[in-house]
Amino acid sequence: MKAVIMAGGEGTRLRPLTCERPKPMVPVVNKPVMEHIIELLKKYSLTDIAVTLQYMPELIKEYFNDGSDFGVHLKYFTEKKPLGTAGSVKNAEEFLDDTFLVISGDALTDIDLSKAIEFHFSKGSMATLVLKKVDVPLEYGVVVTDNEGSINRFLEKPSWGEVFSDTVNTGIYILSPEVLNYYKKNEMFDFAKDLFPILLKEKRPMYGFVTEDYWCDIGDLTAYNQAHFDILDGRVRVNIPGKEIRKGVWVDQDAELDEGALIEAPCIIGRGTRIKANAVIGSYSTIGENNIIDERSRIKRSILWKNCIIDKNVQLRGAVLCNKIHLKDNVSAFEQSVIGDDTVIKENAIIKPGIKIWPDKIIDSGVEVNSNLVWGSKFTRTIFGNRGVAGEINVDITPEYASKLGAAYGATFNGKAKIGISCDDTMAAKMLKISFTAGLLSSGIEIYDFGTMLLPVTRSAIRFYKADGGIHISTSTLDTDRLFVDFLDRNGSNINRGLERKIENAFIREDFSRCEGNCIKEIKTIPDYSKFYLRNIINNIKSKKIQYKIALNSPSGFISKTVAGLLSELGCEVEITNLKLVNTKTMRQSMTFNDVKYFTSHIKMENFDVGVSIEDTSEKMMLVDNKGRIITEDMFIALISLILFKTIEGGTVVVPISASHVVEKLADENNGKVIRTKTSVQDIMGMLLGSEIKEEMLEQFTMHFDAMAGLVKILDFMSVNGYKLSDLVDMIPDFYINKKEVECPWDAKGKVIRQIIQEADGESIETLEGVKVYQNNGWVLILPDAEQPVCKVISESYSAEFAEELSNIYVNKIREISRS
Repeated sequence: MKAVIMAGGEGTRLRPLTCERPKPMVPVVNKPVMEHIIELLKKYSLTDIAVTLQYMPELIKEYFNDGSDFGVHLKYFTEKKPLGTAGSVKNAEEFLDDTFLVISGDALTDIDLSKAIEFHFSKGSMATLVLKKVDVPLEYGVVVTDNEGSINRFLEKPSWGEVFSDTVNTGIYILSPEVLNYYKKNEMFDFAKDLFPILLKEKRPMYGFVTEDYWCDIGDLTAYNQAHFDILDGRVRVNIPGKEIRKGVWVDQDAELDEGALIEAPCIIGRGTRIKANAVIGSYSTIGENNIIDERSRIKRSILWKNCIIDKNVQLRGAVLCNKIHLKDNVSAFEQSVIGDDTVIKENAIIKPGIKIWPDKIIDSGVEVNSNLVWGSKFTRTIFGNRGVAGEINVDITPEYASKLGAAYGATFNGKAKIGISCDDTMAAKMLKISFTAGLLSSGIEIYDFGTMLLPVTRSAIRFYKADGGIHISTSTLDTDRLFVDFLDRNGSNINRGLERKIENAFIREDFSRCEGNCIKEIKTIPDYSKFYLRNIINNIKSKKIQYKIALNSPSGFISKTVAGLLSELGCEVEITNLKLVNTKTMRQSMTFNDVKYFTSHIKMENFDVGVSIEDTSEKMMLVDNKGRIITEDMFIALISLILFKTIEGGTVVVPISASHVVEKLADENNGKVIRTKTSVQDIMGMLLGSEIKEEMLEQFTMHFDAMAGLVKILDFMSVNGYKLSDLVDMIPDFYINKKEVECPWDAKGKVIRQIIQEADGESIETLEGVKVYQNNGWVLILPDAEQPVCKVISESYSAEFAEELSNIYVNKIREISRS
């Protein structure tokens, strides 16, 4: 059997390790990671090997040549442009005349390939994927198989809501040559994203072989370090260069250990390296070839490549040093720091934890390096959360941070876009708006400055001026130190997760270009759009006059004043209240008990037609009807759906998968249609507006995400049809939703979802997001939270008691599975 090593990886997340070499050439225990792969293939008699190349191909060819020095025969196939995993293998088609094995040249593994090959042939498989169970599967392709190993579902790099298994694709495949007939040469084609879905759809025999052996995708610097620790712990079987002079200490030939040097196991010392007297090589350190470690220097849990000079009293703690680094006396480098090739760090300098220094730098004496030079890769969790970017003003989000993030966003447009920017009326938001503007301008972007306005008005302005995107900066009325930054697309929707990741990657690596000085564009100031927006709301109503008595509440005096003026002009009688809100995350859960009691009873006793409380971004509202009943979040979705069905015959509504199925009942009664989507704001917005804005979807978008315009639309509908709000509520059949949260560790979430799917024997399930289990008496939805180590459990049944019982059953299941 022949094999293919995919060795075209650029390794951007490993920079600066990969600045001057392709990812397969990054050393792991003093030899390129691809050399470990070649040794594994040779061990199982796979010696006729194709190597697919793309990034810095000559470095790989020069090192391995024809493979004879390594006991194999290598033939190289170089891509002129990136073709994807399957596209690169297609280049070697004439070489692959029988069943072949595909393996990545930049992962570390000791998988028993003979077992996988035997499994492939025993199943008569066209494509066998080698699978591995992992704790956190977000960065991998998740795969589900039946009891026989037949693959029935997979998803590439899911979010937590999409995780339906903890079994992932290792990128090792055993394939029949006929799979190459499914696509053309020089076509961009990927195994996981393109080929395997086709085979699955055509019901071709495709199996997953689950291995218990070691496998590590060396995708980032944390994994790179961990791979070394695992080798030193004996968790993976690889050939370590040198001789084990005592348990856990490997020393290669021509290395010199001076008397008085302290060597702690486990560690590796490479060929030709000298460790001088009183130097300490601590445990879990890997020292490469031809390094010099001078007196009193201490190296712990660190990795040094080749030809480094470490002068006296240098302290390394969890650092990685590339080739030809010179650390002069008394230098210190700490955890997760990385120093690129050919760098000199002078006396007494300190490299702080997590700092990345790109190649060819000179660090002056006594300098404390606390930011990346010049390119880097910080280890932070994702920048974007459930709602854009959020953090503490001048702590998490500083002017420098905002400018850099603005430049990263601007870089996604390649200097050819106009971006709208706005903020609320706080000084903090205005300050950071200036920083974001500077960052955007530095990327060559044209700026439309909308000034001070509310988020829904900004969304409208972006659509009106046909901008390519936008940024809105706002603070919280209740937590004045907290800031929110919403990134918007050309429809005024929050940007999708794919673009968020693209911005994150550019921001983390600082991998974005700045324009030349003469390319910086003038800022276009757009005055008074808010007035146009309000006038447009008034012009679009169908009633001659809307005469309702309304109790209005908002934490923002500006919103209260604006909405009261709007409603008064329409003919309403408005009373403003100022009740204290304690949580702005969800308006419908944001009042204290006493405030809710007062608000609802006041509306009923004073004969108000409607009570409304609007959050401080003016996106969400909480309604109270004339009978003093609160319109809950789930009831609000049903209310919007009812209004749309009665406004547009045969209309379509978009609701999240977590919404009550009463919406389908309303659709049936009104000849409507329901589309369900994932629960995130981005997914709901994306489904509503998509690539083309339709009027009925824009109406629904407005009622969901624009409290001012949405409120007017609801009042207008009531006025035209002669309804009270309580009449509309009474038209909605009773339903009972129960919501709970249960603690679930990050590394247990994939296992939880997988086991619930497996245990749902005979029950109907849905895996659009999380897993939704349908039962005779209702349904329950289990959603892994993206920001916290919890799972959300949402259930619906024919009574409140049964809904709560259904939730409790799955809360207990999640606890049991996560603790096992």
